Amino acid sequence: MNEFENKEENICENPQNENAEEKTNSENTQQQAAQQSPAENAAVENSDTESNTTYHYSYTSANNQSANTYYNANPQPNKYNTYHSEPVVHTEASKPKKKNKTAITLIIIFGVCAVLAIVGLVVAASIGENNSNGSNNSVTTDQSAQVGTEDQEEAPEKNASGDLTVAGVAKNVMDSCVGITVYTQATNYSNFYGYGSQNNNGEQVQSGAGSGVLMLESNGKTYILTNAHVISEGSKFKVTLNDKSEYDATLVGYDSQTDIGVLSINKTGLKIAKFAKSDQTVLGEQVIAIGCPGGLDFLNSLSSGYVSALARPIQSTIGYNTECIQIDASINPGNSGGGLFNMQGQVIGINSSKIAATEYEGMGFAIPSNTAVATANSLIKVGYVEGRAKLGITYKSLTSYSNASAIVNALNQLGFENASGTMVINDISNDSDLVTKDIQPYDMIVAVNGDTMVSTDVMTSVLAKSKPGDKVKLTIARIKNNQIDTFEVECTLIESKG
Repeated sequence: MNEFENKEENICENPQNENAEEKTNSENTQQQAAQQSPAENAAVENSDTESNTTYHYSYTSANNQSANTYYNANPQPNKYNTYHSEPVVHTEASKPKKKNKTAITLIIIFGVCAVLAIVGLVVAASIGENNSNGSNNSVTTDQSAQVGTEDQEEAPEKNASGDLTVAGVAKNVMDSCVGITVYTQATNYSNFYGYGSQNNNGEQVQSGAGSGVLMLESNGKTYILTNAHVISEGSKFKVTLNDKSEYDATLVGYDSQTDIGVLSINKTGLKIAKFAKSDQTVLGEQVIAIGCPGGLDFLNSLSSGYVSALARPIQSTIGYNTECIQIDASINPGNSGGGLFNMQGQVIGINSSKIAATEYEGMGFAIPSNTAVATANSLIKVGYVEGRAKLGITYKSLTSYSNASAIVNALNQLGFENASGTMVINDISNDSDLVTKDIQPYDMIVAVNGDTMVSTDVMTSVLAKSKPGDKVKLTIARIKNNQIDTFEVECTLIESKG
């Protein structure tokens, strides 16, 4: 049928105070007249605190429920400290004589001076007390009181049991760890009144960075083990050794299914890493991770932790599951491709990914050394991973078509529940066994070995466990005259070479 669009995918590998001050003025219902002599003023001042600070409280009427606190350096008497003379009733004939204004003025001046004198004494006493408590601003020096530093003992490379310490592992393996800089070819786009053209000027620009491990020396070359996702988009590479020397590198190959890639440099005599069998790794053993988090500015940074889990299935970006070593050592962008070492200084994994979400911390993953070494050896030998099976078709996911929902509903009625992972065949390679079967473009694979294609992972999982020459049973659905017919075919798998 031609109801499908033509977009191809390759089955080969892709499968979240207030301060309110209410100021209320008290209404005075009567006025009070009070007189104090200078001596009485002095007595009031002497009752102040050592800090010469007096706090007065304004009390409000019954209708006003708040009371404001005020600071006053020269307080006025209130109802608690007002001194009254005996009341005198005057008659017209016996009014008191007016006092001499000059005398009154002198008395006021004398009182003010007395108050100021007392204030000065109190302040001086306060300063003296502070000084006696050692809070003065004077600086004392003592040229004979000096702190020195001494040579520290060198960090031990081995513990009491003879095993390497973290420092010991670092000293032994650091020269086997490298940084990788990735470049891609720059593309310029010219636009003239809506007409554009793309020009490649051959300029290489830096597009990424990662880490690697020196894994093998052969025929005048040194091979570097890293992640496929570090180098897969690059067109030029540089390798930076631990001593900061740089070398141009050549792409040997990469495998997206295992996320392993290999580079080479024309340099020998370097420190090649040692690899351990990852299936002998023990839960809880101490490990160290070395890489370049954030790029070459942090070349060969070390983090330490423990093995948190073994054979943890982690899905790759292309749908395949890889059983990884889970660790709690810090893994950050740029660490990808770096080595995971045991306490004997052997590589047990290649650091590949991290769950970088706020709910997760300390969850890093490494591709086991058994998988990494086998993949790298095959890439070096033949340029691809030997022994990997495929169907030999290109396909497109059913969900990419506009009528996908209707087809999925129809398949549900036929017993293929939620077959949203159905693969629509686009093309069949000449070496595929399906060439000899009654298979046509736009036929749909709705099940494999009896398992409904709820996702394309169903197929990729089967292929990952199979070898070339193995047989699989495919359930094919074909639309004809607005009806869906299904039938089964047996297919012999062929080898994938890229």
